[in-house]
Order: sequence, then structure tokens, then C-alpha cells
Amino acid sequence: MLLPTFEFHEPLSLEDALELKRDLGENARLLAGGTDLLVHMKKKLITTDNLISLTKIKDLSLINREENAIVIGACATMATISSTPIIQEKFKALKAGCDNLGSHLIRNRATIGGNACNASPAGDTLCALLVYEATALLASSDTKREIPIANFFTGPGKSCIAPDEILTGFRLSIPSDNSDAHYIQLGKRKSSEINVVNVASFLEYDPGTGKVTTCRIALGSVAATPIRAPRAEAAMLGQTPEEASFFAAGEKARREDCRPIDDFRGTAAYRQAMVGVLTKRTLAAAYDRASSVSL
Repeated sequence: MLLPTFEFHEPLSLEDALELKRDLGENARLLAGGTDLLVHMKKKLITTDNLISLTKIKDLSLINREENAIVIGACATMATISSTPIIQEKFKALKAGCDNLGSHLIRNRATIGGNACNASPAGDTLCALLVYEATALLASSDTKREIPIANFFTGPGKSCIAPDEILTGFRLSIPSDNSDAHYIQLGKRKSSEINVVNVASFLEYDPGTGKVTTCRIALGSVAATPIRAPRAEAAMLGQTPEEASFFAAGEKARREDCRPIDDFRGTAAYRQAMVGVLTKRTLAAAYDRASSVSL
């Protein structure tokens, strides 16, 4: 399959890219890694007269440390994110999401901004972004704005990005020493396959009381967008982090927090069952990591 004819634009600065996006509007698509976009264009699932490549804008590929947060550029690749020390130390669920996306070749091209803008309910980094409560950074030629990741996704393949805007990156607050997170994806194959279910959990506890003070759980592939599991999260608060409480939270997640559908990858009943299993496992792993760090 051949790509259709289009005009290729390669701006060297964000300002130039924003000007092009403003002028071309919905008649242009942004290109970062291209691991999804170019395939869809070959299949004629997406058509456009213009491609605006962001790959020459160096600032969009950087991962910068702020005082109490990090900012990940939208064009940072999965391989780069996974190999960054601060990600390996403080954002293990995000590293796991990056490591589970596709093959080595794909991870060297695929970007976190592309994964988010693709807005698949099964996206590998999206559950992690939700449990770390990331903030999406958006820019247009006139304004900049910040959107909580929970409000970023509006439907399958849809986000809140305006036609004249570009996603420039994500800001993630650095978690405390008494917290950690874990991510598990379940697919028909180990990689290069859309997930059947994916779950991330973040857990923080008080070393003095041993009780859970913060819990965030995100579910993928079980709704129109990646979602939080508020009832399961509430069930964990104030509880002792142990097998019984993890199991109870998993039951809440599968029974009350998700409404999956049947498709050729799996039935709704199977997905619900796996939500319970993966919620329990990710909570247990997050606590094991958090408690080992705080010792």
C-alpha cells in the first residue's frame, strides 16, 4: 500500500508549527512518530492534504525536571521515556506502559503525544498518565492552556484539542516516597497487539498507621475512553494494604466501575473478570514497591 499525495511541512520551531496549524486548520495532520498515522493513511482510513512534522522541534522531545514535577515533551519516544532515570525511579507504571507498546522498532519511533492524541481506550501509556494525574499542556498561536488528563479524552479517537492547538507535553508531579504504582496489560500476544484489558494503580500509605491515604486506579479497554475507577479507589482509602482490601477493590472495579463491550478480542464478561484480577495485582505490586522504598 502506498501513501496518498500530500504536502509535507517540517517546521523548526513550535511557533512556526502553530502558525501552520492555525492557517491550515483541519486540513492538516500533525506527525510525531507516525506509527499509527502513516498506517491509517496507507489504509485510507485517514486522509489529509498536509502533514506537519514535529520531529525537528527539539524542545518537544525533551524530558525536563522541575522542582516538584517533570515535563515530558509530546515527541519524547517510548524508548527515551523508558530509559530516563527519573521515570525508572519515580514513574514505574509509565515506564511499564512504554515498555509494553509494540516492538523495539515501534518504541523507538512512537511518542507519548501520539499515543495520547490517538486516544485509544486501550492506549498503553494512558492509564499511567491517569493514575499520576498528569496535566496536558496545549498551545495555540494565541494562548497556552493546561488540561487535567481526566478531561483530555472525549471519546474513542477523540480529545479536547482544538483545531488550532498542538499538544506540547505533559506535567507529572513527583510522587512521595511512601507511594508507588504498577501497570499491567493483557493482550492476545505479548506485544504488537491492541490490549484486551489494561490497568494501572497508584497507592500511597501512611507509614505510621499503615493505612492507605491515596489510591488511584485507571482502567483501559473497558469503556469509550481510559477511565478512573472511583468506587474501587474509595474502597481502598483508610484500609490496611493487604490481600483482602486489594480483592475488595478489584471487585468494586469489575462490578461497578467498568462497562466493557463484546468484540473479537474478548467478551465483556471476560474483560470484567480480568479487571478484578489486574486491579488486585497492580495494587499489590504498587504497595510492595512503596513499602520497600520507605524502609
